[in-house]
Amino acid sequence: MNLARRYEAEQIARRVEKVALAVETEAREGPLVLISILKGSSFFLADLARRMNGPLSVEFMSVRRAEGAHEVLQIDFSTGVSVAGRHVLLLKDVVNTGVIESYLVEQLRGDGAATVRLAAILDKARERRTAVAVDFALFSAEGGRYVGYGMEHQGLYAHLPHIAEVLEKQ
Repeated sequence: MNLARRYEAEQIARRVEKVALAVETEAREGPLVLISILKGSSFFLADLARRMNGPLSVEFMSVRRAEGAHEVLQIDFSTGVSVAGRHVLLLKDVVNTGVIESYLVEQLRGDGAATVRLAAILDKARERRTAVAVDFALFSAEGGRYVGYGMEHQGLYAHLPHIAEVLEKQ
């Protein structure tokens, strides 16, 4: 598989720092809950959480799909934490159509979250099918498949410290 580097580790670190500062500025009213949609945003969650100064808790959510399918089969949010009255930051690796994220944001609001914001490693705004807003994006992208920094392709390459685009075979 051919990979083309798009964002180096240093660029990622600088963007995470900026997002952390922006989130802290907006979330001064109370404790923050970071919810990572596994597993693609797990590296983002770890880096962001280490840069935050205020009180926060960390939770995980899993979205399962059929192999090669776009429809969601199951969403697992099996934690005892209540988001009622709390500020929530939902972290995602790539926001494409926005369908899953829009659903999750509405569910968290329905559970009584004081605020729900969305952060992504990559925002593919041109692929939206819903009007969900990415409040904090490390980078914008168009099309393509990306690996590294927690994102994988066929179960591989999540460990890369940089983000690379998977190039189609020529």
